[in-house]
Amino acid sequence: MNDPIAMLKADHREAAALLKELADTKPGNARRKKTDRLSAALALHMEIEEMLVYPLVAEQVGEDEEHEAETEHALARDGLAKMNELLGEGGFGAAVAMVTAGIKHHVKEEETEIFPKLKASLERDELAKLGDEVAAAKKAGRA
Repeated sequence: MNDPIAMLKADHREAAALLKELADTKPGNARRKKTDRLSAALALHMEIEEMLVYPLVAEQVGEDEEHEAETEHALARDGLAKMNELLGEGGFGAAVAMVTAGIKHHVKEEETEIFPKLKASLERDELAKLGDEVAAAKKAGRA
């Protein structure tokens, strides 16, 4: 079975690793490539969560949790935009730190509160279906 929670957690680890690498980069092509990679990975991850996972969160866990997660995604998008804007500037490190802090907060809530509640509320076949949908969306590069 494709475990949707495990796949989403793997995305979280990838984003954290990229952010850590970005914190130490100097302006230039390597920074741009890593920022592009992070932006693409997070855009896909957020799209998958918003299209496939969060409707179930609203239904099974609570609308407040879903709304907060959506708000945190909007803040992450703003932070990524700021990182892209400051690629060659001195403020890039501050933008990375802001995105890192926001994502750490978001990941902690998802992994310790939202995901466990969602997993417990879904039947095995529902979880398997969600896992297949997440895997297919990741493979296709969109939700």
